[in-house]
Amino acid sequence: MTKNKSRRPATEKKHVLLALSSFVAFSLALGPVASVSPARAQESPLFNVEIEDDEIIEDNSESKPEAKSEEKSPETGTGLKVDDIRIEGNRLVATEDITNVLKTKRGDSFDRSQVVEDLRAINEMGYFDDKSLQVVPELSGGGVLLKIRVQENAPVTQFSFQGNDMVSTEDISKIFADQLGKPQNLSHLSGSIEKLEQMYHDKGYVLARVTDVKEFPDGSVSLTINEGQVEKIEISGNRKTKDFIIRNNLRLKEGTTYNEAQLTSDLRKLFANGYFQDIRRSLVPSEKDPNKFVLKIEVDEKRTGSVGIGGGVDSIAGPFGSLSFSDANFRGKGQIVSFNSQVGSGIFNNVSNSLNNGGTSYLPNQRTYQLEANWTEPSLKGTKTSLSVSGFGRNYTSLMIDQAAQRTLGGSVTLSRPFKENFRLNLGLLGENTNLRDLGSYFNTASTFDNMASRALQLGRASTLAGAEQLAGQVREDQLRGGTFMTLNPSVTYDTRDAYIDPTKGTYARVSAGPSLGLSGSSFVKAGASVSKFIPLGKSTTLALNAQGGSALGGIPQFAQYRLGGWNGIRGYRQFSDLGTGSSMLMATAEVRTRLPLPKSDNKVVKAIDEHVKIAGFIDVGGVGGNGVTNSLLGRGSMGGAVGIGLRIKMPMLGLVRLDYGIPFLQAATGSLMPRLTVGFGEKF
Repeated sequence: MTKNKSRRPATEKKHVLLALSSFVAFSLALGPVASVSPARAQESPLFNVEIEDDEIIEDNSESKPEAKSEEKSPETGTGLKVDDIRIEGNRLVATEDITNVLKTKRGDSFDRSQVVEDLRAINEMGYFDDKSLQVVPELSGGGVLLKIRVQENAPVTQFSFQGNDMVSTEDISKIFADQLGKPQNLSHLSGSIEKLEQMYHDKGYVLARVTDVKEFPDGSVSLTINEGQVEKIEISGNRKTKDFIIRNNLRLKEGTTYNEAQLTSDLRKLFANGYFQDIRRSLVPSEKDPNKFVLKIEVDEKRTGSVGIGGGVDSIAGPFGSLSFSDANFRGKGQIVSFNSQVGSGIFNNVSNSLNNGGTSYLPNQRTYQLEANWTEPSLKGTKTSLSVSGFGRNYTSLMIDQAAQRTLGGSVTLSRPFKENFRLNLGLLGENTNLRDLGSYFNTASTFDNMASRALQLGRASTLAGAEQLAGQVREDQLRGGTFMTLNPSVTYDTRDAYIDPTKGTYARVSAGPSLGLSGSSFVKAGASVSKFIPLGKSTTLALNAQGGSALGGIPQFAQYRLGGWNGIRGYRQFSDLGTGSSMLMATAEVRTRLPLPKSDNKVVKAIDEHVKIAGFIDVGGVGGNGVTNSLLGRGSMGGAVGIGLRIKMPMLGLVRLDYGIPFLQAATGSLMPRLTVGFGEKF
């Protein structure tokens, strides 16, 4: 310090001002946040004022007490309070928003280290020029007035976007809308870019990223987006399967934007076709253009053709012999070719009558045969349309008509094409001839005709035996009515299931409607719908829901009607004798399917049970209408409902076997509420 050697009269010493009441100011300029450290902040004194003992400042104000040389400038710890905080220079950012980030409040003790932290907090708001950020404390009365001077960044006037094809500019603009008219803020801009990229990722575009941001003097901001274009798709490992079969199963094409969710779904469906043991994929940047990618798909093929000669046991055919041939990837073009033949003895029908029908004679013991040939082209002339052609001949015990054999010969042609994601449009043409033969005389017990005549007398529908037999004869004749029919069957399906067999999540829905032209019988129109929903309740538990219904107009024959009982009907009743048939039907089912709660074990038997056995709880309810006379004479109800529990067992040669024990809660026409065991094959839906 240097002393001022000039002296003034002693009377003028009264005008020496107390240093603390003099105007004391300082400024602290901060560079970028990254360059300001607490250590450097401590090295920079907030006050840089020197006042000598004999320094005299002339003032025209009233005389004040003499200042003493030991009076110091205000520092941390002097007990000074912050009287007020004043923000200067802000036009677009509200003062309240700035003061909210300050830890220093009015009335707090003055702490210069805290002021440094407050400046850093203001700087981190991102709205201001960090090189122009200043704090100017002024002594005011007995405290400090903090003046904080800011200089706002240029305001944002407009956002523009380039490269966005998969997400609309309107949707992107919503993310950045809150920044318009406010000072440019790098932090907020970065956060919005992260939200934009996350929005792309949520839609499956996991490669999308913002590659360039430009700011212009007029306040406009331009963002360039690389959505992740696939330049090329390379396929390897397919020795038999043609490349176009794999490519046709992918909605992702060369030159389009990569979508992870879409590709995963497509590869899952491709795997479900049964051509491959494994499918792997990878992405690498293109050598020609690093902003584009090459998708590599590698497959491991498996054997798809088989020839079978064998036999087995079926609940309808009984012991049977079979000859079959199939190839699910014929000539490597994804075509499906199959031929199946089966001849059975039918001798187990009495067993089925005992198990599923309470001992009531319904299924006769008759030899059965089934012949069927199918050919499917999954990509007709390189399009997404598939074509299926089939021919069949069947002679088996009728599941719709009591004590009757049913022979059906026919063929069908079906076109199918996806028209939206998970939707498929189908158009089928079916021609068939059905003949029904009465086998009531084969039973040792009373025939269906005799039972209906007896019921007609009991119910008062006939007053004489002759009248009862006449009515029973008319009903029986109607039951055995067959004919030749041409059916046009358009349908729409919706499928999001994670697996075709034993799904754990997703939805499957089908709606169909079409006319059947009777070439040697009555014509009719039949329409129906079925919706199944699968909801995971845990790692190994699934809630399965199904609702289905249908209705027919015209002279629909009884073999083509809806059955409330049967293999996939309402459980807990005699499958063929308690519940009736009709020209309309509505049925709903809820099931909880889960694995048995077995402890973890290395025991092979425990592992086999855990893998092949499931338990299920269920509730069924439904009703039929439009066939009241027949159901009445056969003693069958038009409504049914039951709850129960069952097992699902995967067995060699038989597939999935269902054992369901149901307890009816709606009475059948017989008035019986006896619980019953139902044996079936495959899941109900």
